[in-house]
Amino acid sequence: MVNYRFVSKESFKIVGIKETAPIHKNGVFVPGIDQTTYKDMQTYFEQVSMEKVDEILYIAVDHADDLVDYYIGFETTAECPNFIVELIIAKQEWAVFELSSTSPRALYNTWYYLFSEWFPTNGYELVENAQFFRIIIVDALYELWVPVARGKS
Repeated sequence: MVNYRFVSKESFKIVGIKETAPIHKNGVFVPGIDQTTYKDMQTYFEQVSMEKVDEILYIAVDHADDLVDYYIGFETTAECPNFIVELIIAKQEWAVFELSSTSPRALYNTWYYLFSEWFPTNGYELVENAQFFRIIIVDALYELWVPVARGKS
């Protein structure tokens, strides 16, 4: 059983770096920018934003043409340098699932559980919005944020 909670969150801004990657079979994509550690990303973001960064977000936004925009960034209201990209994530209700690690297997197992058990039995459906993996550095906490809405049936 995976621990989860619901969060209703207003629109928010993410700043960071972005890559567009092709989606391979079974919805898998492998971005090149994910080859660094979150500690390296934390240091980088703190240097360019001049603010403390306690969590890193790994965000996926699908395209209709088998591409995904992949961001690594952090939530802020501050202005950042022009070489950092900005993404506004729309107001949404999220199902937030706790993960045991940052490993691809933990992420895969959680997505498998969501589609094989959680969505069919909880009356929610996945909706179009960003999906993201959140690492809260100070607590070593890992979360998968999935945009949801009550199902129509």
